[in-house]
Amino acid sequence: MTTETGRVSGRATRKATRQLVERCHELASAPLPPEVVRRARHCVLDHLACALVGARLDHVRPNFLAMAPLAGQPEATTADGQMRSAFCAAYLNGESANALDYDDTLVGHPGAPVVAAALAAAERAGATLDDLVKGVVVGYEAHWLLGRAAQPSSSRAGKVRAVGLFDAVAASLAAAAVTDASARRLGRVLGLAGTQSCVPYVAKWYERPVPSVKNNLGWSAASAVLAVDLADSGAVGLPDLLDGPAGFWLMAGSDRWRWDGTLAETTEPAVMRAGFKRFPACWHVQQYLVALQSVLRRADEGRSVRHIRIDGPLDLQKFAEPRISGPADVAFSIRTLSALLAGGVEPGPAWVRPDLVASASAPAGQVSVSRTRHRAVTVTFDDARVQHRTVPRSDSARPHPFGLTESEVRAKFDRLVSPLLGADSARALRGSVIDSDGSLPLSRLTEAMRR
Repeated sequence: MTTETGRVSGRATRKATRQLVERCHELASAPLPPEVVRRARHCVLDHLACALVGARLDHVRPNFLAMAPLAGQPEATTADGQMRSAFCAAYLNGESANALDYDDTLVGHPGAPVVAAALAAAERAGATLDDLVKGVVVGYEAHWLLGRAAQPSSSRAGKVRAVGLFDAVAASLAAAAVTDASARRLGRVLGLAGTQSCVPYVAKWYERPVPSVKNNLGWSAASAVLAVDLADSGAVGLPDLLDGPAGFWLMAGSDRWRWDGTLAETTEPAVMRAGFKRFPACWHVQQYLVALQSVLRRADEGRSVRHIRIDGPLDLQKFAEPRISGPADVAFSIRTLSALLAGGVEPGPAWVRPDLVASASAPAGQVSVSRTRHRAVTVTFDDARVQHRTVPRSDSARPHPFGLTESEVRAKFDRLVSPLLGADSARALRGSVIDSDGSLPLSRLTEAMRR
């Protein structure tokens, strides 16, 4: 295991826990710039859109059934419009938001666990929209710092990935910050969050079939609420969770810890870096789908697709499997995704409908994936015309420029949520999140979800 200096030493990592707590405390204590507040509100809006859609998917239903005995007191709103305990709400909303793989990205999926935990804790406490935004900004910051600093080498990442562990820690800081962001309390919560985290994936990251629980971000969010409650009840965790040669990065299975380097490259609040997805698919294939969509939109009316060739490096091959064993598989099959897009199926819940996925199986056979050094999409139409697009490599450290703009996030919300809540309720919910005064009680914001 190596740190950024190439050696493991307690001195090299001894300060990380204190620095993370101090950074989160400073963010929560100072007035946030207007552009940061607005971006955080769009993160909340995108999360709600994904959760409201995800809660109504067949493969998410078992989560709601399994959580029924744990519903507890009605403290927070879940994406199906019911009131449940904050713990239960965080779990269900976290799972629902990630169900389509349509939620935002930044070294993983920050929105599903962070917003779910912060929203549940804030609503239970009778907090305001400003309090929620503060928690979201803190959570995204912790998510970025931990995920980036402990990002493993490519060889290690193919064996072990520790996404869920850092999600839980980041979400716990978000849930704590909405009500009390004192350094002492954040430190206590951080120490307990590590004890509640999930084990990392071990060589199972892209194996088929992808489980319906997938990233288990619901547990990351729920364990965050639990960590906060444990801290407030007097429980004691690890005071130096991130520090030393046996720090949390090693517990998470990484072979690298680049804490100082990550701090040095963090020049803006991490929430400004997050990327909003255009398609319900893994972020690693988003730019291929963007290129394909560009070709299809420029095609003359009446032309049909004969063949799609997708060229990319070795890491694209894990998405080349055409067989779909369940709805969660779709987001990881570039062939099926391309066939759905070429077939004119609107991105959203329709992309996991069994009948539409089945109907895309034949066209998916007309999609080939080639291992090459360059990244490109080539479409051959029925009149033998060929269109080619180079696929840019997105910046995993700052994916925002490669995703949706804020106005496109609002359009995505309207498109996904209006059929579920009705146009008026969807518009009211969007307005509450984006345009309301920060003093708005969250119970007022979630009213539209309960109608």
